[in-house]
Amino acid sequence: MTTSTASDGVHPTIDRRRQLITGGVGHLIEYFDWSAYSFLAIYFAHQFFPGGESSLVPLLSTFAVFAVGFLARPVGGIVLGKVADRRGRKAALSLSVAMMGIGSLIIGLSPTFYQVGVLAPIVLVIARLVQGFSTGGELATASAFLMESAPDDRRGTFTSFTNVTSSAGKVLCLGIITGLVHLVGTENMSDWAWRVPFLIGAAGAVVAWWIRRRAQETLVAATDSGEAERVARMNRGSFAELFTDHRGAFWRAFAIAALTGAMFYAWGTFVPTWAVVTAGLDKESAVLISTIAFVFYGLLQVPLGRLSDRIGRRPMLLTFALGNSVLTVPLFLLVSSNALDTLLVQCAGLALTAIVMSISGAMVGEMFPSHVRVLATGTAMSFATAIFGGTVPLIGTWLHSAGATELFPVYLVVLNVVGAIVLWRIPETAHARLLP
Repeated sequence: MTTSTASDGVHPTIDRRRQLITGGVGHLIEYFDWSAYSFLAIYFAHQFFPGGESSLVPLLSTFAVFAVGFLARPVGGIVLGKVADRRGRKAALSLSVAMMGIGSLIIGLSPTFYQVGVLAPIVLVIARLVQGFSTGGELATASAFLMESAPDDRRGTFTSFTNVTSSAGKVLCLGIITGLVHLVGTENMSDWAWRVPFLIGAAGAVVAWWIRRRAQETLVAATDSGEAERVARMNRGSFAELFTDHRGAFWRAFAIAALTGAMFYAWGTFVPTWAVVTAGLDKESAVLISTIAFVFYGLLQVPLGRLSDRIGRRPMLLTFALGNSVLTVPLFLLVSSNALDTLLVQCAGLALTAIVMSISGAMVGEMFPSHVRVLATGTAMSFATAIFGGTVPLIGTWLHSAGATELFPVYLVVLNVVGAIVLWRIPETAHARLLP
């Protein structure tokens, strides 16, 4: 039997601090494991895709696999969404972190091209598909779990905590990578030490799975008088209902996720790599820059989430889109081989991104009732992120290799302008009761 959501006032004994820790630890490991691939790509690309020392082909191929991993996200969003809406948030969160750990273990132990030939990139693709499946349902489920654990006037604050822990996961990953580089050197890092963060992530997933299995469930409980209605609603919780009763909300959620995903992967993971391939920034500085930038980004999340509880989600969403429309091209022009310049660019971009990332989980989840909440948000987020987020490194690297480097920031501006137009009249959800 599932318990009542905390925000409905029926379950006064829910331990909100415990819920934050439970949701946060698992989310940290999820994003430690998921981000390790993009942060380590510049080290292991030649292990799976041979090419000349100055060739971009290995890195381009590695980012193509990065994009392929996003193809499994919609499947994960659908499957884990149905698990979360029917069997509970706890079951979906446990399955998600287990799948992520399996993917990391496969990558950490995978053979190289020089050992098994073409089988090596095939194994890499399989591992990223497993991780993509996990990520497809993770954010939507974790956001719903924390939002349903929160009082009505703190939903933005609670869901913003997912971004604090995902940032902590990235910072921890980057810190380990930085330490390894200094300990073993760049050559050994490219030869074998790149495996270490993946193996650490796999071990962390086991711990996170154990913690999540002991969480308090937040999916709204049935009462005897409402059992038949609840069962009927859960049985209707399908794509048919999404595109009939909730069609408008679904496409608004898709638009928010598309814009958020594209800009997060542009500012959050690709800027340092962009500086390496276009301006000659050294790899060690790129890792350090990302570490500092994600600490800064994580510190912004809860204050911005709290702000959204006061002023609403809509003003912050539009500020994000308009800010990126104006500032993206000038910021990319400032990227250089100077580490401080690139750090300031990434921090500025992540500050813009934090405005929307702090509210997106709450804003999207608030659009749907509990029996389709994770299915709807997970499907919208995973499809949108796969199309617009996962392709960012591939598009950027390809445009540079084609001699059209300046078109990449223009592409990002176009996304934000279109997003601002589409979302201009989006309804405010911050001050309404959470749909049952």
